[in-house]
Amino acid sequence: MIYDYIIIGGGIAGSVCAYELGKRGQQCIILEKNSQQSEKVCGGGVSYKALKKLQEIGISVEPLLEVDSKLIKGHVIYKNKTYIENIYNGGKRSLGIQRNLFDKYLLDKAEQKNVHIKYGEKVTCVCKRDNIYNINGFFAKEVVWASGARSVQDKLLREQSIGISGQICAKSNLADDIFHYWYFDEHNVEKYFWAFPIGDNLWNVGIWSRNYDKELKRSYNESVNEYFLSKVIGNWEYLRKPKAEFLGHYDQRNDGLYMKEGIGDFAGCCNPVNGGGIHYAIKSAVKYAIFQLELNNKYRTREQVRRILKH
Repeated sequence: MIYDYIIIGGGIAGSVCAYELGKRGQQCIILEKNSQQSEKVCGGGVSYKALKKLQEIGISVEPLLEVDSKLIKGHVIYKNKTYIENIYNGGKRSLGIQRNLFDKYLLDKAEQKNVHIKYGEKVTCVCKRDNIYNINGFFAKEVVWASGARSVQDKLLREQSIGISGQICAKSNLADDIFHYWYFDEHNVEKYFWAFPIGDNLWNVGIWSRNYDKELKRSYNESVNEYFLSKVIGNWEYLRKPKAEFLGHYDQRNDGLYMKEGIGDFAGCCNPVNGGGIHYAIKSAVKYAIFQLELNNKYRTREQVRRILKH
């Protein structure tokens, strides 16, 4: 079978892009390197903007409220250990949820649009002949890279930001309908510690730095003790132990011959200030799908379609 699109990566960007193409009749297959859906390092904080974008393209978020998750009304910011401000979303609710649950939900939505998903398919080589791509024995007219912040060669890219996070089961004095941020320096917003409620007595706690920081693990351990565990009531334990990963600020689309079409972290679609990528991943996936369909349906040049979408 020759698919219309092979999408490399089954994260948020890959799933949403496949869903958007699939609902318009395009034959898509997602190649996911992991053998099953896995938990991600980032905090599981899905902003109200991201939820709104999903609803706009026809993905209901109501079923996500039926699993173990938390509705979030805003976020609180601390600087130099001092409370600064509590920012509410004007009645718009964000969501705290385990990323494996969120990502699996989006993959299921893609499958409902006849998208095929193959697990355990790590892509290391791309072949192209007569305008048809051959990747791991699957064939398609187009390829979309949604493989995340790591390079295709799985290199550690110092241009990316880096984060460490774990999931802690605990009852806390911290409000569980708020995302909590602690900045280490009043004037530096490129490194912070967070605590996100993602379920009943379940928290994602982590640290993020825009630049490579060899002391990040030490800062994480100190921050967990000072900002989070000091607020815990009774016993606590890690549901998932801390793990480090690179997050996507570096645009990798020009790093290879067949990598010019990319979305999500692969394309550097992260919030440049705080590293948040979920809303940007969804936006980039939808934008790419619309761009491709406009290009294919109207036989316009890429530059003509870009001008149309811009306006």
